[in-house]
Amino acid sequence: MASLIGGIIGLTVTVILVTTVLIPTVINTNTSTWDAQTVAIYSIVSLVAVAGLVYGVGSFFGFL
Repeated sequence: MASLIGGIIGLTVTVILVTTVLIPTVINTNTSTWDAQTVAIYSIVSLVAVAGLVYGVGSFFGFL
């Protein structure tokens, strides 16, 4: 029971941090002076964060 509650709390904190801190920070970053390669890699950060969140939810519920 304790691992279930800990998993729910962990997923909740992760969702809040990714959606309110990480993604707005990535979107609002000024990349106008960066080269194309850096901008391309930096634009993948939010995609990787969301994929990690989906993987975390799937592993919590036993799908992975």
